[in-house]
Amino acid sequence: MPIPIRSCIACRKATNWRELLRVVEVLGQVTPDPDRRKGGRGAWLRRECLETAKQRKSFQRAFRTDANLSIDLLEKYLEELH
Repeated sequence: MPIPIRSCIACRKATNWRELLRVVEVLGQVTPDPDRRKGGRGAWLRRECLETAKQRKSFQRAFRTDANLSIDLLEKYLEELH
């Protein structure tokens, strides 16, 4: 069975989905989905690409919105990993 390949929303690098963090948008908040089980539209991010994603407005593009999305939960989650 082939391994699913996903692309990072920031750098667009295609890689094994296990190396990426899935995020979802919940009430204007970008939320990490490490278990890959939350409903809704998801996007994939390489952990080291957070700054690039912010600069390129990758979250707005991925979630198809013009609204400013909060990434506080995502930043806090990534800080706790390090």
